Amino acid sequence: MTKIVDCVVVTYNRLELLKENLAKIEQQTYPIRTIYIIDNHSTDGTTEYLNKYKNNNKYKVVTLEKNIGGAGGFTKGIELSAIHHAEWIWVMDDDTMPTEKALENLIPYTEIGKTGYVCSQVLWMDGNPHLMNVTRQLEDNSLVDSVFHERKDLALNTRLTVNASFVSLLINGEIPWKIGLPYPEFFIWCDDAEYTYRITQSGYLGIQTENSIVYHKTKNNYESSIDTLDANMSWKLYYGERNASFIRKKRKGNIVFFFSQLNELRLHRHKIKKRRLPKEDEAKLLEASWRGLIDGFSFNPRLRFPQKDSK
Repeated sequence: MTKIVDCVVVTYNRLELLKENLAKIEQQTYPIRTIYIIDNHSTDGTTEYLNKYKNNNKYKVVTLEKNIGGAGGFTKGIELSAIHHAEWIWVMDDDTMPTEKALENLIPYTEIGKTGYVCSQVLWMDGNPHLMNVTRQLEDNSLVDSVFHERKDLALNTRLTVNASFVSLLINGEIPWKIGLPYPEFFIWCDDAEYTYRITQSGYLGIQTENSIVYHKTKNNYESSIDTLDANMSWKLYYGERNASFIRKKRKGNIVFFFSQLNELRLHRHKIKKRRLPKEDEAKLLEASWRGLIDGFSFNPRLRFPQKDSK
């Protein structure tokens, strides 16, 4: 039986990539009911370009009045799909380039037990795994055999994961109603890791399959890490450290969290100093890292569930 699948694409000032992304989505061999395009208040002509889709019933263009970040955009799209009763919600950034059968090859895994999400193998443009989108796997991957005991054909090239990224992630449509939405306040970084970890910790399966391939079309194949991050991206580091602090607080409890934050402050200073960057670049990274960690003590976003009157 064909599943009701909606697609959510979040875009901000990357019109040419968005055009390519939408063309790839149109080429999918599995039917998509609705494609939600969440325009994060773009200023590069994206908003004007998307006017052509507003009379197309397959597309729902949501033009936001301000940039609420990737986290806010994904939360909006997932909520809209949920309140319109999507059985599965396929989410991605505007620089995600799915191969023709990317969605079709995710669908068989939706029949396996209590699947919370299924994600694709994410490659960079040269065919190597994208460092930004490496999933965290279950330590005991032998569980694959028991999970797929009735569909051993699906076990090949498949891993059970603890968390994943929002680059070609197919989410069970009941998830937003059961465990809530992502935290839009994250703005950028860690929103996908937190949400997918919340899914698997709530008793759902997280599955990654190499049978579904997408390409993440970034300028470089890089990892979002303090060890390699360029100083001009220090603003992202702030959000990353603040959001990661919130995740640690949820997992560790207040007392352990307090001391872990102090340790993170020390560790990050060491890592940045070790890179022997120009003083100005070093200062930018140190300031962003420390400010994010300090703000992490008080950062406490509220858990939200879909609201049926959302538009």
